[in-house]
Amino acid sequence: MTVSDISRRSSSTSQTTKGESVNHITSARLDDKHSLEEIVPVISVEEETDEKKKKEKKKKEPSVSIFSLFRFATPVDKLLIITAIVCSAGIGAIQPISVIIFGSFVSELQDAIFHPETLMDKTHGLIMAFVYMGTGVLVAAYAANTSWVLTGENQTRRIRQAYVHSILRQDMGWFDKAGDGSLNTRLATDTQLIQDGISEKFGLFVMAISQFVTGFVVAFVKGWNLAVVMLATMPLMAGVGGAMGYLITLYTLKTQNSYAEAGSVAEQVFSGIRTVYSFSLQARFTDLYNIKLEKAMETGVKRGIILGLGFGSFMFILFGTYGLSFWYGAQLVIKGTFDGPTVLIVFFAMIMGAMALLQLPPNLSAVSSACGAAYKIYSTIDRIPDIDPDSIEGLNPSQVVGDIEFRHVKFTYPTRPDVPILKNLHLKIRAGQTVAFVGPSGSGKSTSVQLLQRFYDPIDGQVILDGQDLKSYNVAWLRTQIGVVSQEPVLFNMTIRQNLLMGTTNDVSKEEMIEACQKANCHSFISELPQGYNTLVGEHGGMLSGGQKQRIAIARAILKNPSILLLDEATSALDTQSERLVQKALDAAAADRTTIVIAHRLSTIRNADLIVVMQQGDLIEQGTHNELLALGGVYSELVAKQQIATTQVGHIEEDIDEEDLLKQETLELKREQEAQRANAEFRVVSEKADNLELTRTNTNVSIDAFQIKLNKEKELKKAAKKQSAPIKKVLQMMRPEWPLLAMGVFGAAIAGAVFPCFALIFAEVITIISFGTNIAPGPFKGANLYAFLFVVIGIAAFFAFAAQVICFEVAGERFTKRLRGDVFRAFMRQEIGYFDEPEHNLGALTSKLAIDSKNVNELVTKTWGDITQIIVTGITGLSIAFSKSWLLTLIVLLMTPFIMGATAYESKIHRGFEDKTKKANEQSGEVAGEAIKEIRTVAALNKQIYFEDKYYKATDYPHQLAQRKALTSSVGYALQQGISLYTSAVTFYAGMRLMTDGRIDFGQMFTTMMAIMITAQSIGRGSVFASTFAKAKYSAIAAFAVLERIPSIDPELEGIEPTSSQIAGDIKFEDITFRYPARPDISIFNGEFNLTGKAGQTIALVGPSGCGKSTTIGMLQRWYDPISGAVRLDESNVKNYSLGNLRSHMALVGQEPVLFDMTIGENIRFGVDDSKTITQEMVEDACRAANIHKFITGLPLGYDTRVGDKGSQLSGGQKQRIAIARALIRKPRVLLLDEATSALDSESEKLVQAAIDNILEEGGRTTITIAHRLSTIQGADLICVVKDGRIAEQGTHWELLKLNGAYSALVHQQSLNAN
Repeated sequence: MTVSDISRRSSSTSQTTKGESVNHITSARLDDKHSLEEIVPVISVEEETDEKKKKEKKKKEPSVSIFSLFRFATPVDKLLIITAIVCSAGIGAIQPISVIIFGSFVSELQDAIFHPETLMDKTHGLIMAFVYMGTGVLVAAYAANTSWVLTGENQTRRIRQAYVHSILRQDMGWFDKAGDGSLNTRLATDTQLIQDGISEKFGLFVMAISQFVTGFVVAFVKGWNLAVVMLATMPLMAGVGGAMGYLITLYTLKTQNSYAEAGSVAEQVFSGIRTVYSFSLQARFTDLYNIKLEKAMETGVKRGIILGLGFGSFMFILFGTYGLSFWYGAQLVIKGTFDGPTVLIVFFAMIMGAMALLQLPPNLSAVSSACGAAYKIYSTIDRIPDIDPDSIEGLNPSQVVGDIEFRHVKFTYPTRPDVPILKNLHLKIRAGQTVAFVGPSGSGKSTSVQLLQRFYDPIDGQVILDGQDLKSYNVAWLRTQIGVVSQEPVLFNMTIRQNLLMGTTNDVSKEEMIEACQKANCHSFISELPQGYNTLVGEHGGMLSGGQKQRIAIARAILKNPSILLLDEATSALDTQSERLVQKALDAAAADRTTIVIAHRLSTIRNADLIVVMQQGDLIEQGTHNELLALGGVYSELVAKQQIATTQVGHIEEDIDEEDLLKQETLELKREQEAQRANAEFRVVSEKADNLELTRTNTNVSIDAFQIKLNKEKELKKAAKKQSAPIKKVLQMMRPEWPLLAMGVFGAAIAGAVFPCFALIFAEVITIISFGTNIAPGPFKGANLYAFLFVVIGIAAFFAFAAQVICFEVAGERFTKRLRGDVFRAFMRQEIGYFDEPEHNLGALTSKLAIDSKNVNELVTKTWGDITQIIVTGITGLSIAFSKSWLLTLIVLLMTPFIMGATAYESKIHRGFEDKTKKANEQSGEVAGEAIKEIRTVAALNKQIYFEDKYYKATDYPHQLAQRKALTSSVGYALQQGISLYTSAVTFYAGMRLMTDGRIDFGQMFTTMMAIMITAQSIGRGSVFASTFAKAKYSAIAAFAVLERIPSIDPELEGIEPTSSQIAGDIKFEDITFRYPARPDISIFNGEFNLTGKAGQTIALVGPSGCGKSTTIGMLQRWYDPISGAVRLDESNVKNYSLGNLRSHMALVGQEPVLFDMTIGENIRFGVDDSKTITQEMVEDACRAANIHKFITGLPLGYDTRVGDKGSQLSGGQKQRIAIARALIRKPRVLLLDEATSALDSESEKLVQAAIDNILEEGGRTTITIAHRLSTIQGADLICVVKDGRIAEQGTHWELLKLNGAYSALVHQQSLNAN
C-alpha cells in the first residue's frame, strides 16, 4: 500500500502543485492527505491570498492563543473536537505503520518464493491486515472530517452573530474610525479565516504532525544509517520550497497591487461615466489603464518564471533523493547490514514523514491566520461602548416633557480631535417649541442634534433633558423618545409597511398606520402603488423619488410618536412641489412636541418659535424670523441671498392648496401606472414563474428583496449553462501566444510520462534489492544503473515542468492583460443606458473586469496542460502495466473506478460547497452590511435586535449548506483515505494467486501494481480542472457578450465634424418622446416636448423632480436618443455629428461634480482634448473665471494638489468650482449646468453662483441651466417650466410672474419676504 501511497503522493504533485496550490486556493486542497502539492511548502498560497498577514509578520500583530480560538464551542462541540483530534492523529499514524506490514509482506515472499505452494498461507494474514486498516481509516476519516466541518461551522455562525451584535451596539465615534466598508469585509473575510483555521485545516494540521512523528520514529528505529543519508537532501528541498514561496508571495502581492491600481482607474471611470463621456476622456483613461496593466503583467510574468523554475528544481531534487537513497540502500544490502525489505521500510517511512513535514506550513499558516483574525474579531465582540444601547441602567421615566438645555457644550469629533465643532454652546429650548438652527455647513448644527440622540457625548458641558443630564437616562429608552428625519432619508430594502413599522416598538393597527401616512401626505401615493403598502422600496429606497422617501420617513417618525422631533435638513434635496408636501407633513408632525429643525432653505423655517444662527461652532444670533431680520446681522444676509424678486408686480399672495398638489401627484401616479400596465401585460408570464419560487421560500408576509435577487441569479446561470464554451474565440484571441502554448503542451506531455516511468524503475529497484542474488554486478549495472536513471528522470522532470508552467503562465499573463484592456474599452463604448441597468452597477462592472479576464485565461492556460498530462500519463502507465502482465492489470483496473471516483467526488463536492457557502455567506453579509452602513438610522430607531434576527435568518441557508457538506463531502474524503489500502489488498491477493500458478514473478506483479496506482491517482486528480473549466466558461461567455455588444449610440461611427467656430449654438427639441431604457414603463416625454433656444441665450429649466429637466441635457449630449422626435444643434440632428465632435462643443457641470483622483491641474486639463496644448496660463484664467484660483494658489502644492478619490480632499463648493473651470477651459458653444448649486450650503453657493454669474455675463455661448432654487435663475433670458412632459410656460422671470401660473406659484413657495 505504502508504495501506492508514495506514488500517489508524487503523482499528485504534477497536477496539483502546478495548477492549484500555486494559483490561489485558499482552501488548501484536501485532495488527499499528503499530496505532494504541499511538498512545496509555502506555496500553498495560503499566505498569498492574505496580504494582511505579510504586513502582520513585520510588526508581529497580536493574536489569540490556539486554545482561545475555540472559545465559542459548546460542550457538544468540544466533545466532537476531541474525537476529531484523536481520529486525525490516528489517520496520520496509520500510514507509516502500514509500511512495516508491507515490509514484512516482502520478507515472507523472500522465503516463500522457492515454495510457491506455501505463498497463499504465509501472506494471507498480512493481506487481511490491509483490509482491516483500510476499514479503520475509512471510519476514522469520516468521523474526523464530519466533526471538523460541523464544529467549525457552528462556532463560526456563533462568532458572526456575536460580531454583528457587537458592531450594532457600538457608539458612533467607533464607527467614524472603523469605516463601514472594512467592517463588512471583516464580517465576510476574517470570520472565513477563523473558520478555515478551526475546521478541516486544523484536522490536517494534527494529522500532518502525527504522520511526521510516526514516520521518522519508524525510519530511525528500523535503520538509522539510511535515514540519516536521506535527511541530507531535505534542507535542499525545504530551501527551494521556501525561496520559491517567498518570491511568489512577493510577486503575487505586486501583481495584485498593480491590478488594484488598474481597478481604481476603472472604478473612477464607471462612477463618473457621464463626465468621462461628456468630456470624451475614453482614450485617456484607456491609456492610463493600460499602463497599470502593463505593470501588473511584468510582475506576473516574473512570477510565472520563478514558479516554473522552482517547481522544476523541486522535482529534480526529489528524484535525486530517490536515486541517492536507493544507491546507498543497495550498498548496505550488499554489505549485509540490511536486508531488502528493511531498505524499503526506511525509505517509505522517511518519505512519508518528510511529506507530512512539508505539508505542515500551509495548514499551520491557516491556523495562525485564524488566530490573527480572531484577535480583531474577538476584541470587537468584547468591546463595551461608552454609550451602550444594551445596558439596562439609567432612568426611564414614564413621560417626557421636552425641556432641553445645552449647557456650555464643547465638542470635537473623535476622528478630528484638533478641530473644535462646538466651542461653547449655551441654549435653552422650552417644551413644545419649534427651534431652527441655521448657518453655513460645518458650523455644528447637525452635531448638536447628534448629541441629543447620544450618538456622541460632549467633551465638556452637559446636555440636559427635563432637568436631568442626558447621560443619566437609559440609552435605548432615550432613543425611543426621539424621532429623526434626516436629509438623506434611509429606507431599508423591504416593504413600505415594514419600513414604517421600524419606527415603533408597539403594535400598530392598520388605521393608525394610514392616519400617520395621511398626516405625512404619503397615503395617497402609497395606495396608488400596485402592491400598496406591501411594495418593496428597493436598495436604499431606490424605487421611490426623494420626496416620496422623505414622506415615508416622516410617517415613520409620526408613528413613533416621539416627545422630541429632530429634522435635519429634511427638505433640502427636494424640488419645490415635493418640498411643499413634505413641509406640510413636517408641520403636522411638529405639532405639540419639541422640534429641532436644521435647514439651509430658509423659506422652510420662517415660522419657527426660535431661530438660532450658528457659525463655526458658536451661537451668534437667536430670535424669531422678523426679530432677526430687524437685527440686520448674519441671518438677514442669508435671507437676502435667497430672496427672489417678486415686488415689481403688485401681486397678492395666494396659498396653493396642498389638496391640489396631492391630487396632482395621484393623477401622475395613475398615468404612470396606466403606462406600466400596458407594458406589464407581456411581462406577466415570465414573472409568474419567478413568483412561484418566492411563495415557497417565504411563509411570512414579508417579501424578501434578497430572495428575488437570488432567483434572478439562478435564471442567468441556467441560461449560460446551455451555451457552449467559446474556446475557439479565445484561441483566436490568443494567436500571438500560440508558440508559447505549443511549447507548454509539449512540456506537459513529457511531464505526464515522468511518473509512470518512475513507477517502472522504482519497481525494478525494489525487486533487485529484495530478490536479486547479484545486486550491483558493475558500476552501471543492476541497482547502480537504476539509481542513475532516477537522476535522468529528475533532469527530464526539471525541463518538462519548467516548460509547462513557464509557457502557460507567461501566455496567460499576456493574454489577461490584452483581454482586460479590450473589455475595458468595450465598456467605455456602451451608451449611458447600459450603465443604468441595475446589473451593470459599479461593483458588478469592476469585478467583471477583475475576475472574468483572469478566469477566461484559465480556460486555456490551466486546463490544457492538465488535459495533456492526464492523457499522456494514462497511455504510458497502462502500456507499462499491460506489457508486464495483462491479466493482473485487468484485475487491478477494476479498482480504478473507485480510486478515481473517490478523488473526483471529494474535490468536486468540496469545491462546489466552498463556492456555494461563500456566495451564500456574502449574500447574508449584505443584510448585515445594510444595517452597518445605515447605523445611525438603525441606532436612532433602536432596531439593532431586528437586524440581528434578520441576519441570523439570512445565515440559515449557508448554515444548512455547510451541514450538508459535512455529511456528504466527508464520504468522498473517507473513501479516498481507505481505498488505497483496499487496492493494495486486492492486488496482493490476485498477485499471489498468479504467482502460485507460476504465471508471473514478483517483479511483474509489483511493476503492474505501481504503474496502475500512479496512473489512476493522476487521472482522478485531473477531474479538478472541470470546475476551473466551468468557471472559465461562464466568464468567457460574459466577456464576449461585452466585447461583441453593439452599443445603440456608437462613439466610433462617422459623422459630420464642424469646428468650434462653425457652431453657433442654436438648440432645438422637436416633438420628443422619451423613456429611460432602464425604466421603459415610465414615460418622461410623450411626443409633446418642444423647446427652441437661440445662440447666446441663457435658458433655465424649472419644474418638479422627475419631470425631465435633466433628461434634456442627456439627449443633447446623446447619452440617450429620443424614441421619436429630433434634437438639433444648429439645424443638424445631433445624430448626424460624430459623438466626439458633438460633445466637444458642449461642457457640463453636474449636480454632483465628478473629479478624478489626480492633481487639480490635471483635472482641469481634462476639459480639453489631449491633441490641443494647454498652457498653465489658460488653466489659471479658467480658474479665475470660476472663482477658485485664489483658493488653489493658497494650497501648499497649488495646482499639483491631488484631489483624492472622487475629490474627497475638497469641499462640495470647491469641487463644484473646479468642475466649472474644467468646463470653461473647453470654451464650449453650449454650457450645461445641471443643478450646479443645489447640494451646497449658502456660503459655498454664493461663491459658485458668483462664478456662474461671471460666465453668464461673458455671454457668447448658449447656456442651459437647471435649478430647484429659483433665486439663482431670475436673470435668465428664457425660463421654461417643464410639467407633464412638455413646456407648460416660458418667458422671462417677470413675464412668467404676470401669467400667475405654475412659475409664480413656485416663486411664492420659495419666497422669503417677512410677513
